[in-house]
Amino acid sequence: MHSTKDNILAYLKRSGGAGVDAVASEFGLARMTVRQHLSGLERDRLVVSREERGRTGRPHLLFTLTDEGEERFPKRYDRLADLALQEVAQLAADEIAGLEPEEKKRLLLRKMAERVYREHEPRVRDKDLKERVAIVADILRREGGFAEWRADGQKQYEIVDYNCVYRKVADSHRDVCEWHLSLLGKLLGQDARCDQFISEGADSCRFIVQAGAPREDRRD
Repeated sequence: MHSTKDNILAYLKRSGGAGVDAVASEFGLARMTVRQHLSGLERDRLVVSREERGRTGRPHLLFTLTDEGEERFPKRYDRLADLALQEVAQLAADEIAGLEPEEKKRLLLRKMAERVYREHEPRVRDKDLKERVAIVADILRREGGFAEWRADGQKQYEIVDYNCVYRKVADSHRDVCEWHLSLLGKLLGQDARCDQFISEGADSCRFIVQAGAPREDRRD
């Protein structure tokens, strides 16, 4: 069972930051109680506050997660390392002969995507796009993400994930974001695009898939 502090951290994670009033309203708590919880989280260096001035009225404090706070949420560096090791072990010499370092990395990531796709393919097989979107969001949650999905009319779907399980790796290796996007496209059965990435400073990764847009097979 999650503690109140855990729930507040999760709310700040999803919202990208909030003030005392917003947190109090979300959980039905007294402002003083929220202040005490936030002060404790700030003392533990899990959140940081900064003064934010609105158009009117007095300035208020906005609380956001620190890097230490971000690390409280599930990360799957072990999963990434395991996939990489499995594929490296099976690479043939002729597959990488003459390839530049970046080309080798793209080859490895492509093979990793194929492996994860095969693992989940039975779940999405013969499903329509809406069902696939729901399944992909569930897969992201099971992997440790905070994924939600919604339909924008009948032709466009959106998957929003508030937690990057590969955050520190993705911060320095953008290829991981492209690999993740490619994998989602395979599972969805058609190309998806990402309007924003956590690795680029956004509060969430926002994936858009358009009904009827065919998937383009790529070799890079």
